[in-house]
Amino acid sequence: MRDRGFSSEQIAAAIARADDFGYIDDERFALSFVRYRSQRGLGPQRLRADLRERQVDNDLIAAALAQEEIDFFQLCLETRHRKFGEALPQDFKLKAKQQRYLAYRGFSMDMIRYALSPSE
Repeated sequence: MRDRGFSSEQIAAAIARADDFGYIDDERFALSFVRYRSQRGLGPQRLRADLRERQVDNDLIAAALAQEEIDFFQLCLETRHRKFGEALPQDFKLKAKQQRYLAYRGFSMDMIRYALSPSE
C-alpha cells in the first residue's frame, strides 16, 4: 500500500478495519492451508515449513495439524501411488528416487518406509 501512495496512518486504519471484520485470522488461515495443501499430497514437515515461512505461530501450526486429523502415513502412500504407480521399486536407484520425492513433499522417514513397504 505504501508503494501506491498511502500514508502509514491509512495503512494502519485499513489493517485495523480488516481485523475488525475478521479478515485477518491466522488460525483460520492455518486450518485452510493445511486442509488444502495436504489434499495436494504435502506432508506435515513441508506444511510446517511453509506456514513458518508465512510467519504463522508454531502453536497455531500444531493446532491446525492436530485439528485436521490427517492420516499422513496413508497420504504418503497415496502420494507415491499417484506419482509412481502401485508397483514397488525393485532396484535401489528407483527406491532412492521415490524416497527423495516423498521427503521433498514433507513426509518423515517412517511414513516413507510405510509407503515403500509391501502391503500385507
